[in-house]
Formats: sequence, structure tokens, C-alpha cells
Amino acid sequence: MSQTEEGVNKTWSRGEVEQTLQEILMDALGVEEENIRSEVSLVHDLGAESIDLLDIGFRVHQTFGVELPTKAIQDSALSWRNMGELTQILEERYGVRVTPEEIEQFHMMGIPGVLNWVAEQKGIAIQNGEAEKVAEELADRLAREVESVGFKASMIDKGGIVKLLIENLNSPKIREGMIRLFSVGAMVDFITERVGER
Repeated sequence: MSQTEEGVNKTWSRGEVEQTLQEILMDALGVEEENIRSEVSLVHDLGAESIDLLDIGFRVHQTFGVELPTKAIQDSALSWRNMGELTQILEERYGVRVTPEEIEQFHMMGIPGVLNWVAEQKGIAIQNGEAEKVAEELADRLAREVESVGFKASMIDKGGIVKLLIENLNSPKIREGMIRLFSVGAMVDFITERVGER
């Protein structure tokens, strides 16, 4: 049995996963051991780029037999378009259909602005507090998106996202937050759940 096969078939402790992943990251990214802490983001803090994430994903797969969702996270972060989700919510909550042309003007608005527009243009009465409810629903949908690629939704600061959505539906901080979820600790959790002791 090769060393790779042995690692793939092994049951790993959390500590072993953490140590081995640390070695992979030090080698792949050329960073010092003291820079690799649980809360550190691979992209924002350690400077990992797309090619680095592919390399790390390959090494993790070779070592643990686990496929990291790096591409799925990147794709989700880049393609998260709350406009499509928002139009679904508007239709479900208020029975209002919004055309793609109408959606174009929402890009720089926050949810209160969108709801004011809907009230004026579609003749719908919007209650006080609705903007927060719609923002919370959008944040919940984002959390489900994160879960769909294998990470814990509890890692998302839903309160922070709700505030961002109230201010600007297309805040780049939302996408940055998704990419930031790809932290050392999240990777350790992800790998340990798949190869760890039960």
C-alpha cells in the first residue's frame, strides 16, 4: 500500500488533520507556521490565489482522499446574485413580478429602496419592518448556498449580511465574506468531518 493510499484509508484525529493541513499550507503558500491560525482566511490573509487553491485541493485530495469545494466556493461567491433570489422573494411575499429590465435599477439600492419602488410601481402596501424580514430571508438563502458546498451556515455573520443588504444589495463585502469562509479552521472542520474519528 502506498503512502497516499494509507493516508486516504486512515482515520484521522482532528489534531492530525490540523498538523498535516498546516504542513500542506506552509509548503503550498510559502508561509510561516505562526501565520497559520484557525481564523485565518486562505485568500484574504494568506494570499492564496486560484492556482494555489487548486494546488492545495490536489494535495488535500492526495493526502486525505477528500475533495475540497474550493471551486464551488469561488463559483458561489462570484455567482451569488441576490437579484434572482430577491425577485423570488418579492413574488412569494407580495405576488409581484419584476422584469429583468426593472431589476437593473435595483443594483445600487438597499432593500428599503427596492420595497419603496415596489410599493410605488406595483401598488403594493409594504408594512414597517418588511425590509429587515426580506433581508433576513435573503441572508438565510445565502446560508443555504454556503451549506450546499459543504460548509457550516453558522460560520456566516447573518446579522452583518442583513445590514449590508439593507444598505446595498450588491455590496462586495457579501462576496468577500463568502470567500473569507474558506479559512484554515473551516478546512480542518470540513476534512475532519469526512476522515475523522467518529
